[in-house]
Amino acid sequence: MSERLNHIAMRPKGRPTGRAESGALIAAIPDLRRLARILAGNPERAEDLLQEALLQVWARLCDGARIDDLGAYLRTTLRNLARRRQGGGPGLDEVPEPAAPEVMAARLALGDVARALAAMPAPERRLVLRRAGEGASYAELARAEALPVGTVMSRLARLRRRLRSECGLPEGGPVVAALIGEDA
Repeated sequence: MSERLNHIAMRPKGRPTGRAESGALIAAIPDLRRLARILAGNPERAEDLLQEALLQVWARLCDGARIDDLGAYLRTTLRNLARRRQGGGPGLDEVPEPAAPEVMAARLALGDVARALAAMPAPERRLVLRRAGEGASYAELARAEALPVGTVMSRLARLRRRLRSECGLPEGGPVVAALIGEDA
């Protein structure tokens, strides 16, 4: 941490920082770290809290703020940050499972597939929708489109592959299987 502060040599507007300010910040780190551990109750959170407090005070100094008692100002900033974080919810390492059900991912993927289908030429879209929506067999599709069964099968395979690629869906994924009539 102290190395990071030593490397910052210029204020944002080009005004050099004072060595006294840098030295006072560096000298305050051990006491602030102890206070941060007491306030946070967790070494990782304490370190985050300490760094955030130091950066806030450093930014204030760089903006030209005059701070008479730097130690007291740092401790107050640290306490205020800790107080705000207590009501701020869990830390990044304690994030709960997503609130949205797993169905949401399938719905989003279904929207992508619907947009990709809408962009297809009508004959291709008709093949896919009749196979997926109506459950038509390859033979029924071949008769309706006046095509050989092998041609219908290969076209549907290419269309499935294109939909997977365009929509970023995995092979045999549930949305593809349900919408396109592919055996998963």
